[in-house]
Amino acid sequence: MITIKNNMFHLATANTSYIFFINSLGLAEHLYYGKKLRNPEYDIPSLREKHVGPRVNETSLTPDDLTIQPVNLMSEFSTEDKGDYRTPSIAVSTGRKKLRTLDLRFSGYTSFTGIQRFSSPLFQALGSDQNTCGVSLEFRDPVAGVKATFLYTLFDDSDVITRRVVIENISSEPMTLRSAYSLQLDLPGHDYELITFTGAQLRERKETRQTITYGKYVNESRRGASSAEANPGIILKSIHDGQCYMTNLIYSGSHREVVEVNQFGKTHVLSGINDDTFEADLAPNSAFETPEAIMLYSHLGLDDLADKSHRFIREHIQRGPWKDRLRPVAFNTWEAVHFDFEERKLSGLIKQAAELGIEVFVLDDGWFGARNDDTSSLGDWQVNTLKIPGGLATVSKECHRRGMMFGLWLEPEMVSLNSYLYRKHPDWMLGDPSRKSHAVSRNQYFLDITRDDVQDYLISTMKHLIQNANVDYIKWDMNRHLSDMYSANPEIMNMGEYQHRYILALYRIQKSLAVTFPNLFIENCASGGARFDLGMLCYGSAIWTSDCSDPIERIPIIEGTSMLYPLSVCGTSVSTSPNYATFRSTDLETRFAVALFGVLNYSIDIMKFSDREKAAVKDQVEFYRQYRQILQFGIFRKEVRGNITVWSAATPDRSVILVLYVQTLMRSNCEDDILTVSQADENFVYRVVRRDDRAPVWDIGSDVSKFKKEEESYEVTGDTLKWAGIKLSDKCSGSGYRNGMRVMPDFSSRVYIIKKI
Repeated sequence: MITIKNNMFHLATANTSYIFFINSLGLAEHLYYGKKLRNPEYDIPSLREKHVGPRVNETSLTPDDLTIQPVNLMSEFSTEDKGDYRTPSIAVSTGRKKLRTLDLRFSGYTSFTGIQRFSSPLFQALGSDQNTCGVSLEFRDPVAGVKATFLYTLFDDSDVITRRVVIENISSEPMTLRSAYSLQLDLPGHDYELITFTGAQLRERKETRQTITYGKYVNESRRGASSAEANPGIILKSIHDGQCYMTNLIYSGSHREVVEVNQFGKTHVLSGINDDTFEADLAPNSAFETPEAIMLYSHLGLDDLADKSHRFIREHIQRGPWKDRLRPVAFNTWEAVHFDFEERKLSGLIKQAAELGIEVFVLDDGWFGARNDDTSSLGDWQVNTLKIPGGLATVSKECHRRGMMFGLWLEPEMVSLNSYLYRKHPDWMLGDPSRKSHAVSRNQYFLDITRDDVQDYLISTMKHLIQNANVDYIKWDMNRHLSDMYSANPEIMNMGEYQHRYILALYRIQKSLAVTFPNLFIENCASGGARFDLGMLCYGSAIWTSDCSDPIERIPIIEGTSMLYPLSVCGTSVSTSPNYATFRSTDLETRFAVALFGVLNYSIDIMKFSDREKAAVKDQVEFYRQYRQILQFGIFRKEVRGNITVWSAATPDRSVILVLYVQTLMRSNCEDDILTVSQADENFVYRVVRRDDRAPVWDIGSDVSKFKKEEESYEVTGDTLKWAGIKLSDKCSGSGYRNGMRVMPDFSSRVYIIKKI
């Protein structure tokens, strides 16, 4: 609900209030963002800052009121050269002298229900007239010839407010837009902990915390992708009372989040396109739309903040038939065969996967062109008939005959120098033709997908593949980052626009496929999780969380990712042991137990399984399918207790809870273990049992081998389970095995099933 009274705008969701005020000079003065207030229109004198006199040595906006000093004003936006010395949310250069002065003043507003659509191909959150509303505010600087329209949209069911800006050149001369952030949030005080999600390929989105103080903190990607190094989602958590603020960006390109504490102790937050990699020339009467950013607030802490973010993504970011469907269990051929396969080998894998209960068979790299290693054929998306004489339709038909979907790996944005496509169209490759060589990664280069002819080629080629081979599932990969940005596209005169135009082109291509094939499951991937963002989730049903499939390394990756994104979009993996990335050996059950929490995939040579391993995997798949509604769409909680990690996924009514208990390293003569479950309902009585993994004995190469596993089963009240916990049986830890002991070697796990009686 939006209330506008006495120049005050109160944007209220179910549980939050966002309030700003148009002051006497036409500036948008931010008043409050937090727990919902009942009647803030009566409290404007209380909410407004009291500036009786000017701060010494600071610049006042006008001689008529020296107390209005932009650097000390909590604002809805900030500009250059008028006394605000913080990082500007909008920066322009106008006229022949490239003037930077921008003085935007309020000129009007309109309210709306539903969603105001983008005119560009940018993706945005969706909503109906019944559950969304918004307001659009216009500010003008007639001297600079700039109009800025700020759009706020409210999603009441998830307490999200989205922000975006449209910047228009209303002068008769060209201008340059140098900075255009989607969101600015100014907060009083600076007693916050900044939580970012940082890392690298194979260790994406690990939670990083730092207590902020005076100065500037930057979370950014300059790579042309949202990146494994710095996810666009950030959180500010009060160090006193647990109040939390989240911002995120519906965008898949280079981004920057700025958290800046000024000399007066106020916190200035920006989120949007990275202005270090961006510049756009605006002709008269042309406009630029920023991506949409989201804001979330909770006074109940990080878990509640994550729950709201998950709800918003499921309800308003994801779209199409797969939005509410259970995600299928997939088998991916990569770690089983790499590039080395032929039709007979694929038939054996298909038969084995179907017998194990797998629901989608994904043919990974190596099926096209002359692709026998990573040095050739990207761009040549025609089947290699030496490997698959019957063509992809034969493989697809075999999958469908055995009751599985057929999936196909593609890397559409790339080209190899050793390819038919490059030899035919060398100008399609991204790079300055006046240079003798270009930067390379993984033997591959970018196609200039901003060009209409390249887009048309990719769309028609992929549509032909999907239709003729009856493809149900696409794994869309992207294995390097942008460089050598030169385009022959006549629409791009300033290469500062290139990264943004690249993302627009990517969105056009994905949307075209999704609209043509509405039941197509798109799993996005970028060397694992290097494009894990809200933009890629608009038409992507899931994202490959990381190329690291080591379950112990996966724990912090999933924990960080789940603070922003729901498990229903997190592709997980059971792969080989020892793991290729860490050389760590883990048992099959622990690899499965960690992969349970998300969208389950197997990437392992199932043809080498023993009968015992086949039975174990078949049982795992059955168990996952039985509980995946909870594992994908349930309420997720995580807790780290030193050497022990505990995860839980629960139904909304807490009648069924699945708990993962992982031990990292075994200690000799160790302390006792207590299992507490924070999601337990205090009014219930539960039965707690260990998952029966159908392997009745331990076989770990020691004197414990061949002993029976422990048999623990409990009936316990919810309040005891939540607060006192269950004191588990002793672990075998140096004093010899005894009947009923738990055997927990390094990197071992348990899964507990907890059901209301």
